[in-house]
Amino acid sequence: MLRRVIALLAVLPLAACVIALPTAKAGELSHVRIVRLSYAQGDVRFRTDDSATWQNALVNTPLREGMSIGTGDGRAEVEFESGALLWMASNTVLEFEQLALDDGAKVTRLAVTQGTATVYVRPGKHDSFVVRAGGLLLAAPESAKFRVDVFDDGAAVSVLHGALEATAGGETQRVNRHKTLALRDGATVTAELSANPHSDAWDHWVSDRYNSVSEARVYSTDTLSAPFDYGMADLSFYGNWIEAGGYGLAWVPYGMVAGWSPFFNGYWSSFGGFGPTWISYEPWGWLPYHYGGWTFSPIYGWVWVPGALGAGAWSPATVAWLQSPGGIGWVPRSPRDTATGTPANVKYGVITNTEAGMLARASNHFLPGEQIQEMHTVGNWKENPSLARFARQSHVQEHAANAGAGGVRPAMRMPEGRAPRIATAGMYAGRVEKYHAPNPMAGPGYGYSVGRAGGGAGARSSASRPGGVNGGAAGSGAHGGSAGTAPHATSSGGGARGKP
Repeated sequence: MLRRVIALLAVLPLAACVIALPTAKAGELSHVRIVRLSYAQGDVRFRTDDSATWQNALVNTPLREGMSIGTGDGRAEVEFESGALLWMASNTVLEFEQLALDDGAKVTRLAVTQGTATVYVRPGKHDSFVVRAGGLLLAAPESAKFRVDVFDDGAAVSVLHGALEATAGGETQRVNRHKTLALRDGATVTAELSANPHSDAWDHWVSDRYNSVSEARVYSTDTLSAPFDYGMADLSFYGNWIEAGGYGLAWVPYGMVAGWSPFFNGYWSSFGGFGPTWISYEPWGWLPYHYGGWTFSPIYGWVWVPGALGAGAWSPATVAWLQSPGGIGWVPRSPRDTATGTPANVKYGVITNTEAGMLARASNHFLPGEQIQEMHTVGNWKENPSLARFARQSHVQEHAANAGAGGVRPAMRMPEGRAPRIATAGMYAGRVEKYHAPNPMAGPGYGYSVGRAGGGAGARSSASRPGGVNGGAAGSGAHGGSAGTAPHATSSGGGARGKP
C-alpha cells in the first residue's frame, strides 16, 4: 500500500515552502523581515495591522511590520535576526512600525506606546535602529543597551551601555552611558538629563536573561555558521550537535521519547499573510521548523539538518503538504527532497488532521507508513481548496475569538523626580535559568542553575505545553536524544491537545 502511495507523491516545490524575498528597486524598501517572540510568560498578546483585536501569543510567534505586542500581567522578549533583543515588562505595548531592508541594510523602527522596555541593539554598518518612546525618538548608531519607561504624560530613557541620539521637542542630543533623559509633556516641553537611578528588580531580571541567552548563543554560533543569530540560543539549551553521516552537521533535541515526530506538537495558524504557519509548543521550535530540513537516524531518531542557512529564506513551515479524502497531511521536509522526487520522510508516516480540527487546534494524529491510504501531494497551499479555506477561516476565527486587549491597563502618570521609572516593572520578574555548556566527558546533556530572582532548579520536557514560563532559551532539564525507533503516534511532553 505504501508503494502505491509513494508513486503518487512528489515533494512540495521549494518555492512554495518559503517566503520569497522580492528585490526592491533602487530607493525602495523591501518589507519582508520577520522576527520572533522568543519568550513569554503570563498575559502576552499580539495583533496584526488589519485588526484591532488581540490574540494570545505563544513563543515562536513570527512578527512582521505592522504587528503589535501587548503584555498584561506578564512579560515578553523579542529576538531580531541580528541578535538584538527587546524585553517588555508588564502593562507594556510595543508596535513594529517598520521592519524593512534597504539594499541589504536592516531598517528597524519600533514604538513603545506605554510601559517599560529594555533594548539591546548591535546594528550593522548600514543598519538603522530607532525606538519611539512617547515623545522621545531614540536612534542607536552603535551597540547600546537602554531602558525606556513610557507614561501617560511623558517618557524617560536610561542608557545602560553605549550611547543614543535622542530627539525631543525638535532638538537632538547625545545621551551617554549612565545617563537618563526624561521628557515631561505639557505646555512647555522640557527634557532633563540626570544620572541613572539605582537598578531595580526589572533591571536585574533583564541582566540575568541577557547573560543567559548570550552564553547559550555563543555555543551554537561557534558550531553553526549562519547569517543570523535568532533562535541560536535555543539550540544550545534544548539539544546537541552531532555528525549525521552524509548530511554533515545535525542537531538532536533533548528529551524526545521514542515515537516523537517533528511538526506534531503544535498547531497551524494563518495570521500575518504568511499562509498556514506552524506554531510549535516546543520552545526550541523556531529555526528547526522554519529553516533546513529533517531526517530520521536509526541511532538518534529525528535530527534537524540546517544545511546552508545563508542560502535559505524563512519558511512558514518546512513541510510537504498532502491531501487525502478524509483530511490534510504533512511530513517534515528532507534536505534531499527535490522538486520531482518523492518526499523522503513519507515512509516514516504522515501527520494528519481535518480542516475543522486544524481550525479548532485539536490534536494532530500520526498515521504510520504502512497504514497510509490514498494521498496526493499539494504543490502550493493556495491552490488547494482545504488549505486556502483554512487560511481564510483561521484568520477570521482568531480575530473573533480574541477580542479585547487582555489585561493591558491605562498608562501610569509620570512621577516626580529627575529620573522617573515605573516602579512595578519588575513585579513579574521571576527566575532566570542559566546556561551551562555540555560537558564532553559526561556525554550529551547540560545543567542549569537559577539566577538571583528564583528558587531551586527543576526539569521540563522540551516539548512542554504552554503554561508557566513559556520561552525559548529557558533551559530544559530533560536529557538524551530521541531513540532510533520508528515514529508512531506517541508524543513527548503534552503534545498538541487543543488550545493552550
